[in-house]
Amino acid sequence: MKVRLMLFVCAVILVACTGQVKVEQKEGFSVPTHPQTVFVVPFTTIMVPAGVSEGLFDRFVDQLNEGPSPVGLEYVILKQGLDAIDAAWLGKRDYVTGEVFAYVEEAGSSTATIRAKSRIRLFQPGRSEPTLQLDYPVEVFYEKDYLSLADARRKLAGKIADSMAQKLREALAGN
Repeated sequence: MKVRLMLFVCAVILVACTGQVKVEQKEGFSVPTHPQTVFVVPFTTIMVPAGVSEGLFDRFVDQLNEGPSPVGLEYVILKQGLDAIDAAWLGKRDYVTGEVFAYVEEAGSSTATIRAKSRIRLFQPGRSEPTLQLDYPVEVFYEKDYLSLADARRKLAGKIADSMAQKLREALAGN
């Protein structure tokens, strides 16, 4: 009986820890109808360890470019931050920005949790405000005997990159 109760509690915790990507289409959002380039600006990470931020951005862009796009979208990384890019040039193009913030690690004697929030915003030509915003609160719960902190950080980064890329691709495909 105790084992069943413990398994139930663990299942509830794992389900509760899995956040959903909130997709918000704003005024002016339009689904691309022809092949074009969507530029991706490096993410801002606020007090996020290198073990999370290092591979997250590259994996995000790789996931976006993986597989065929319904209208032939191509995602290209811009090497500079927003402040280094000509605003007039950028204002005529589709581009994506992102950030990872509210990063917290909590460790007990045998288990630990890592939480973070991430946000992706799509800007479309002629719009000063984002036309699409994705928000994703994510949490990784793990047992220290089976997963190291470094591996848990990589797992969190992978969840963010994969989930956000999938939802962005779906939104741009009109799904």
